[in-house]
Amino acid sequence: MAVPSNWPAGTYLDTLSPSGRTTLLGLGTPRTFRRGEVMVREGDRSDHVVLLLQALVKVTQALDNGRVALLNIKVGGDVVGEMAFLSGDPRSATVTACLDTRARVVPAAQFQRYLVEFPEANLALTRMIMNTLRWNQQRRVDFNGYPASVRLARVLDHLVEAYGRPGPGGVSLRLGLTQGELGSLVGVEEDTARRELRALRDRGVISMGYRVITVVDRAVLRGMAS
Repeated sequence: MAVPSNWPAGTYLDTLSPSGRTTLLGLGTPRTFRRGEVMVREGDRSDHVVLLLQALVKVTQALDNGRVALLNIKVGGDVVGEMAFLSGDPRSATVTACLDTRARVVPAAQFQRYLVEFPEANLALTRMIMNTLRWNQQRRVDFNGYPASVRLARVLDHLVEAYGRPGPGGVSLRLGLTQGELGSLVGVEEDTARRELRALRDRGVISMGYRVITVVDRAVLRGMAS
């Protein structure tokens, strides 16, 4: 299967120069992760990074009360595992494939040499980490203090901001998400996700196609997410 040539707006690969992108795509070892497979496990001592090619993954962390918090969502073009790479500490979160995922596993030493060779990639990584930290903090608040409708609106708004493609009917998310998979990212059962999505559709906020969600009224979605 060919590597995509167009990366979602806002992903790590999308922010790199052509030469930086080509070099990074040649690093590491190709790997396929099946849906539901853990790619990086919280507490592990490994320090490699994983470059996502065709992917949708969720980043979660175990809480003291026994629950699991959704920290982030990543798609093809993004990098995961960067925190342990930079700090040398154990993995702070678990990364799980929501769909069958193609990636490249890049050893820490190799990625470090790459960042020295391409300073722009180092700066892009710093920006990505800052955005990740902001997202993590917001998700912690959401999971413990807001109902499913607000959590769904916030995740959709984030996905639109990060990966949406504007078109005549609104901003489309073509991430290959099923309703059940979206529910798993929000932390609800599939039936609840389906009900909340229907409510958004009936209000004219979104339209839905096969694994495509188009946000028709961004202002209303943002109001629900606030």
